[in-house]
Amino acid sequence: MKLRIGLDCDDTCNYWYEYYLKRFGPPKDDATITRHVTRILKKDRDFWLNLPVKNRPDFDVALYCTKRVNPKAWTRKWLEDNNFPKAPIYQAYSQGKNKADLIKGRVDVFVDDSISNFIQLNLSGVPCLLMDSPNNQSWGPIGRIYSLREAEIEEVYELFMNTVFPNFRNLL
Repeated sequence: MKLRIGLDCDDTCNYWYEYYLKRFGPPKDDATITRHVTRILKKDRDFWLNLPVKNRPDFDVALYCTKRVNPKAWTRKWLEDNNFPKAPIYQAYSQGKNKADLIKGRVDVFVDDSISNFIQLNLSGVPCLLMDSPNNQSWGPIGRIYSLREAEIEEVYELFMNTVFPNFRNLL
């Protein structure tokens, strides 16, 4: 059976954080990043359209889901301009939202770089694998992938579902 795979955009498909650092430098804390995003980047179309590609899937994507505050049309244009597979985009316009509320039942597995999204999705019943990133090394190897190659996602998904996912809550 072919998996329906959903993808996060920022730091999964593109280099969001590196591009952010080039613009603002190292942030003092997460609140600084949030302030820059909600006050400045929310209105900066060029920032969002010029993010460099980080990983490209070798499969048809079921959907994209992001917690961006900018217009969804900018996300769609970036995906089109960078020749990513066409798929629906689900957007939570707040960091406090749970992506599972938008995508549950629409994917078999989701890929995200954020530890908090990874945990929240798995606890909500949406299997999620963690895209390796410098910002998520504190999690460890469980459910971690290193590319958007379908074969790697399928292999890690099978292992994850047969070992960790049924008891995910006990890991925390």
